[in-house]
Amino acid sequence: MMLFFFAAKTPKGNFLNNLLSKKSFFTSVFILAAIFTVTAQNIADDRIILSESSVISMITVYPGDRIYSLFGHSAFRVYDPENGIDLMYNYGTFDFTDDFFVLRFMQGRLYYYLDVVSFQRALHFYSVFERRKVFEQVLGFDLEQRQALFDFLEENARPENRVYRYDFIWDNCSTRIADAIERTFPGLVDFSAFKGYGETFRKMIMSYLGATPFTNFGIQLAFGKKTDRIPQGHEILFLPLYMKAAFSAATMKNADNEIVPFVIREEMLASPERTFYYKPDYPLFIFLSVLIIYLISLVLIFFSKKSVVLKLSGIMSKLCEGFIFLFTGIASLLIGYLWFISEHTVTSSNLSFLWCSPLSLALFAGIFIKKNSYFKKRLFKSFSALSVIMCVVYLICIAFGVQYALPAFFPIIMFLIIAGARKLCPLCSDE
Repeated sequence: MMLFFFAAKTPKGNFLNNLLSKKSFFTSVFILAAIFTVTAQNIADDRIILSESSVISMITVYPGDRIYSLFGHSAFRVYDPENGIDLMYNYGTFDFTDDFFVLRFMQGRLYYYLDVVSFQRALHFYSVFERRKVFEQVLGFDLEQRQALFDFLEENARPENRVYRYDFIWDNCSTRIADAIERTFPGLVDFSAFKGYGETFRKMIMSYLGATPFTNFGIQLAFGKKTDRIPQGHEILFLPLYMKAAFSAATMKNADNEIVPFVIREEMLASPERTFYYKPDYPLFIFLSVLIIYLISLVLIFFSKKSVVLKLSGIMSKLCEGFIFLFTGIASLLIGYLWFISEHTVTSSNLSFLWCSPLSLALFAGIFIKKNSYFKKRLFKSFSALSVIMCVVYLICIAFGVQYALPAFFPIIMFLIIAGARKLCPLCSDE
């Protein structure tokens, strides 16, 4: 009936061609369906089925010397001798050769990716080349759960899925480990037993920086007050050694709905001999020395009657002022960029912008301007007064615990207050 209807509507000369066209169409559909079926079968065949002897563990690499290794590292290890698998799934990989690496870092647009490498090669690199401890925690998943997590990692390692936007606290190599477990087994693992040590994000980070005082100074200067609160829940897992402790204390429900330890075995795989030496607070020493030299020069200017001493003291005071004004002025540009322009989440709402302010650049320029100019007479004193007020406001905020301040900050702040007051007081100024 359908063929008759088709023939009735079609001119005789085109009937055979149309029939052949329809035959070709259905043939093409059949071929495409066969191709997709074979492809799907190949994909299914490529899926690795873990054996009973398989193990999935969390690897913690202890802190190293280089700046990217100061906080340690976390990764998954999948070990299955029957399938010849011993792989590390590493969320902490980034491209050193990227020409825009520094720019992306400053913008807060740094991209990391999941890399899959030989575990034994990674172990050799960390333990021999970088001389870092490597600790393994075998996770208590059954075979079905191990397969599910392995499938998740394999899918996540595909080129279209492996890249993610890095965040220093909220999205890094450690948080990705916990996220992978939570996304694969929602609510299965309970990390609440580990409460941390009552430290803020900032204090937790500072505990890793005792051997690098200048790095610590720069990081604390850049951090805003968002880092001055205590982590809640899974937030504490952003540092590898803290996550290691949380895993040790964590529990999970087994197939019989019993509460059992999440980690069933722990082992130190590599423990090379090395010693971390805590270094003195060099920034505090430097800025305190500048403050003392400045105070001595001011005392000599005020009390000395000798012209040579007055001249040398005046030069010394201007050098000290130039150094502090220029340093805080440049720092203010960096803080302002990180707060208002970059997309970093931990550098906003930074009260250090009160004492590291662009006013310092104006005060630095004022050192070289003639004393009888309008800038020197009016604007310079106004900027000095505003600088003093902002420093005092900052100290009040610190006293009320709004934001943490490094000890090295205080000599700089006291310098700015004294230098500003000196510009405002006719008896103390040599202008």
